Amino acid sequence: MSAEPYEARAELLRAFSETGRNHPYLAFTLNSLCNRDCTFCKPRCVPDYGHKDRPLTPADYVAIAEEAGAWGIRKAHCSGGEPTLRGDILDVVAALAKGLGTGAAIGMTSHGNLRRGLSVQALHEAGLTYLNVSLHSLDPARSAEIMGGGDSNETLATIDAALALGIGVKVNCVLQRSYLEDAFGVAELAKGRPVAVRLIELQRIGPAEALFSTEFVAEDEVRGHLQTWFEKAGEIPRSELGVRSPGRYLRPPGWEGSIGFISNSSCATCSDANRIKITPTGIARPCILHNRDIELKPHLANGTLTDAFTHLFRAIVERDGNEAWQGFHYVDYDLRWDRLERPKGVPVLPLLPLASGMGASCSLRRELGEEQ
Repeated sequence: MSAEPYEARAELLRAFSETGRNHPYLAFTLNSLCNRDCTFCKPRCVPDYGHKDRPLTPADYVAIAEEAGAWGIRKAHCSGGEPTLRGDILDVVAALAKGLGTGAAIGMTSHGNLRRGLSVQALHEAGLTYLNVSLHSLDPARSAEIMGGGDSNETLATIDAALALGIGVKVNCVLQRSYLEDAFGVAELAKGRPVAVRLIELQRIGPAEALFSTEFVAEDEVRGHLQTWFEKAGEIPRSELGVRSPGRYLRPPGWEGSIGFISNSSCATCSDANRIKITPTGIARPCILHNRDIELKPHLANGTLTDAFTHLFRAIVERDGNEAWQGFHYVDYDLRWDRLERPKGVPVLPLLPLASGMGASCSLRRELGEEQ
């Protein structure tokens, strides 16, 4: 390889460092399949659900992670769909751990009802260092109602197994007005377990759009309900939790864990978004507001991943010139499937104003200089 790609890398890394933003991490969507049908997600309602294009292989993930490591990336996160449904999930986790090297953070989001033959122990041995578990009610019947099946007791067993192995655990709970008390029950898991519970605002996207007017609950309202918990709570540094999302994580007195918020509806800002999203078939997306997508498969085949990452980092740095950058948008598109045809050369999302009465906590965060 000529010196030019290395010089471009050093130049872009300097430019990125000067922005003061968090260093990027890899956010892999491993599949579109899910054996749950959450009320706000409904994956199987998508016309091309189960898209069968050839996904990336473990060897592809090793190569991508090795190149990412050369750019200082030290974290990879896997989601879906339900990533544990991939038959080669252990190989994928091991590939990412191998590619990024010793000390890297390898994480996964799962509903916690692992398929037969797969265990938290096996995931840990493959290289998993943290686990984000989706749980919206502790009551098995209510949980199944929200998620379209599954067993919340199995999810709790997965959480406890992970904690016993020293795996960091975050619990994701989507706030819905009909299940608000359920969310508070989930939040109380942090009372006796060293977990970070994230209460997540409903987003006006996909099937949740139909629920939004009746089910949306803003962070500010929830803080009011939980005021007694938060009055004397201490703040947990996000660096300690391995958390990059916006918001403050608070530990009430005597609790082992903490409670935080992901408020992408009332407080969504892309001012420091740092995920490089990669779809199951290998399309990398450095920004949802800039159309700088790049197909990685040709670069994998040609041995030119350095060129691909040069493109990705340049897109992140040049995002500062996008009119929508640092603007507010109501949704953080997961883009988990390759089903969305993205326009060429124009922002996918318009610059949107904050909804009335939905931004008090967000304003506070901006004053505190919090980053994503």
